[in-house]
Amino acid sequence: MKLVTRLAFGASTLALCTTGTAFAQDDGVLRQEKVTVTGSAIAGTPEDAALPVDVLTAGDLKLEGSPTITELIRNLGVSSGVDGQTNQFASNGLEGTSNINLRGLGPARTLVLINGRRQTVHPYAIGEQAQLFVDTNMIPSAAVGRIEVLKDGAAAIYGSDAIAGVVNFITRDDLSGFEVGGDYSTFEGTDGDYNINAAYGFQGDNWNWVTSVGYNKRSEVPLLEKDWAILPFDENPVGGWSSLSNPGYFVILGARPDLPSGTGPIGQVNDSGCTDLGGTEVGTCRFQFTQFDNLVEEEERYQVFSEYNRTFGNGVDFHLEGLYGYSDVPEWKTSPSYPPQVLTSQLLLASHPGYQQYIADNPSAAPLMNAGFGALYIGRTFGWGGFPATNGGPQEGFRTYESYRLAGDLTGEWSNGVTWNTALSWSTTEGERITNDTYINGLSIALQGFGLCGDPNTGAVPAGAVPGQGGCEYYNPFSNSIPEGAINGDANPQYNAALANSAALADWMTDGVGTVVTTDLLVWDASLSGVTNVQTSGGSVAWAAGAQIRREGFEVDPNEVTDLTVNPGPGGTGPFSFLAGTTPADRDQTIYAIFGELQVPLFENVDMQFAVRYEDYGGDVGSTFDPKVAGKWQVNDDFALRGSAQTSFRGPTLNQLDGVATTLQFVSAASAFKAVDQFGNPELSPESAFSFNIGGIYDNQNGFTASVDYYNFDFSDPIIVEDQADIVGAAVAAINAGDTENPIFSRITFTDNNNDGLNQANEIARIRTNVVNGPDIKTSGIDLRAEQIWDLGSSEFSLGGEATYIIEYDVDDFEIEGVLISGGDRVGQFNRSNFSRSLPQWKANFYANWAMGKHNVRGVMRHIDSYDDERAPAARGNVGAEIDSQTTFDAFYTYRADAFDLGLSVVNVTDEDPPFAAFELNYDPYTHNPFGRTFKISVTTRFGGK
Repeated sequence: MKLVTRLAFGASTLALCTTGTAFAQDDGVLRQEKVTVTGSAIAGTPEDAALPVDVLTAGDLKLEGSPTITELIRNLGVSSGVDGQTNQFASNGLEGTSNINLRGLGPARTLVLINGRRQTVHPYAIGEQAQLFVDTNMIPSAAVGRIEVLKDGAAAIYGSDAIAGVVNFITRDDLSGFEVGGDYSTFEGTDGDYNINAAYGFQGDNWNWVTSVGYNKRSEVPLLEKDWAILPFDENPVGGWSSLSNPGYFVILGARPDLPSGTGPIGQVNDSGCTDLGGTEVGTCRFQFTQFDNLVEEEERYQVFSEYNRTFGNGVDFHLEGLYGYSDVPEWKTSPSYPPQVLTSQLLLASHPGYQQYIADNPSAAPLMNAGFGALYIGRTFGWGGFPATNGGPQEGFRTYESYRLAGDLTGEWSNGVTWNTALSWSTTEGERITNDTYINGLSIALQGFGLCGDPNTGAVPAGAVPGQGGCEYYNPFSNSIPEGAINGDANPQYNAALANSAALADWMTDGVGTVVTTDLLVWDASLSGVTNVQTSGGSVAWAAGAQIRREGFEVDPNEVTDLTVNPGPGGTGPFSFLAGTTPADRDQTIYAIFGELQVPLFENVDMQFAVRYEDYGGDVGSTFDPKVAGKWQVNDDFALRGSAQTSFRGPTLNQLDGVATTLQFVSAASAFKAVDQFGNPELSPESAFSFNIGGIYDNQNGFTASVDYYNFDFSDPIIVEDQADIVGAAVAAINAGDTENPIFSRITFTDNNNDGLNQANEIARIRTNVVNGPDIKTSGIDLRAEQIWDLGSSEFSLGGEATYIIEYDVDDFEIEGVLISGGDRVGQFNRSNFSRSLPQWKANFYANWAMGKHNVRGVMRHIDSYDDERAPAARGNVGAEIDSQTTFDAFYTYRADAFDLGLSVVNVTDEDPPFAAFELNYDPYTHNPFGRTFKISVTTRFGGK
């Protein structure tokens, strides 16, 4: 019964809040393991309660339905702004991945370890932040014995990236026999998700070998399956509604002696087929593109982890581990086409067959259209009719990721009691992404009737080619080319089959913007630790010292049409209308470090930790010296105080130093999505931080425990990506002030649709943002947790809870091109207008647990505070000023016998929808669970051994 009670400390609630001690089960008896807990390099340290370390065991996770790593981290109070759900409108291409973001400081600032060793980062960065992260989806859940979460800076022990904290996945090595399990979960709108895993372990007298495999399958869930996910235009104008559509609208061109060119716009025609095909007319035909998108992409994942441990006759311990992971998103779905950025190339002449047919079918438009020599088409290449090459549906791309890891170490002890360790680890991940886009030149010549016979990349047309003849085809942007609405299925009364766009033409006009990106990491570690002869009032002083060399590699291999060195395109950003190309890259850096640590028991009730680390990046980044001090004062048998203070340092990652990437972002001034090109910066300086933690721990030795911790982080020179909203806002202000020479205009490409030589907000084509050292950041908050256990004889009952309150997240003012950008406190904000993530002020979890022999029943209440959408009303469509708070309830039942486990779960029992947010997906994917009531069953069976 004690075992079940202790395991109930887990998952997203208390999780052994008062110590950093790890526990294991042996024949039903709870025992403490002698391990080096995360946060210390001194071998044999059983715990370090001076540091805020939570330990989540595999048993803890079973009691809460064995959540995925994404769900686990999202639920923790210390976690804010997790990029773990399908979200192509901000996370940009991270489908199938998961990361950890402690304190809302960014996943690149949380160090993720496997068995205390580093793992290479995922090849693709978070789109809007240029932050690389470790993909935790590659770690098989069956291999995890416990997870240690250090919620404190730890650069002195671990080096760069450990600014916000450390999450250490420690694998199980105690399995004997065969174990197989699986789970199935379902919610409204899905065909179900399932996981299958198996593990086999051998235990010898002086060795063990444990291998775990996992298979995960997620079913595709279209946004259309959720009634809250697709809203009418007047309920959320920024919820996936674009002013650029198909059918779009047509700017008729004619004689204009008042313009420098002598020609220009003489009027506008909205395509009459808009509403028949499912559009909404508000000035133009508004296109609802998220109806083609998914809430969950189809995902398939394979994972293998194997480790071998042996103790040789001389007492030397040998450890070897290997990991393989493969993740596949085979049919990533998106809008039939992206909006074009350069509209001046979309010219069709009055002789165009679709143009002539439209005049015949719509006599009211005939006088204006006949007065012009042609028109500019303002819209998407494919829209309400879908993408012809996929039978009228969305366009598709794919993402695949493959990871390998091999790590080994030797540990021994000399006759003088000094423990030595040396380790070598290597890991690599290769990712490939393909996303389709329309050729700029291909669209241009297809509008002239040279589709299929010309070169879509260069725009070259064969000599003697005749528009629309001899294998040449017109691209027809009018509604008379569309047989029926792709979403509503309604027939188009003005459809003309002779004017339809062929699937072959669609394929010819589009191509895959694709890259293969590879990261790799090679690390050598060596350390010594022991106990000195120096005695203090509390005992002997322990020490550790060590060195580390790590080599990081980053390689970008774009396909031919994406490679800017081969295909710069007509504007230098590549040959495609929306997505920018990139340049090949093959970069690496080697980092050298030495460190030292002391554990000093000053008195019987006062323990101190002192640590220092010197790390050298070389080159322009330079070196750093980071100290750390931590202490615990056991005031009496029931109460202790703890605290720590340290500096941290993080150099720019290789992806941040050069290259270009494109993200898809809504630009309110243009009332459309625009391409935001993100450029690396070789002049980046490293970022640094000073942080401290002060807390108290109470344990009345009679079942009640509680803790409170105050944390404080002070960042200098954080590496960020400039906000396009700041750049556009400054440009609009300059336009309104008539400031035609403002340097902010250098960041924006304008199309000059009106041919008047003036910049206008609705003529924004592309926006350039840079990776820069941003404004200083200060954040602080309080972690609270408590639990009471009652021993009822044949059963035990416990109540507990944990909460995190963010006091401040204050960002300084800074400048872009000499324009002052205001900072401020970002707590309690959605933060869609800046580089931060969502920051609800409160997150809390409360639970009740009843353990009865082999049975366990658990209920959890989760609460997320309300927060504001800080954007100006126009930027959020004049809706959604506040994102409401949310309270959900989960219920779990667990049965555990010697050879069989059963788990039943209902997450979100009352089927609460996520609170509304003025976002493309109509909810905040960084904070809330969108799935509604979710049922899950899990089964595990063991054969042989124990």
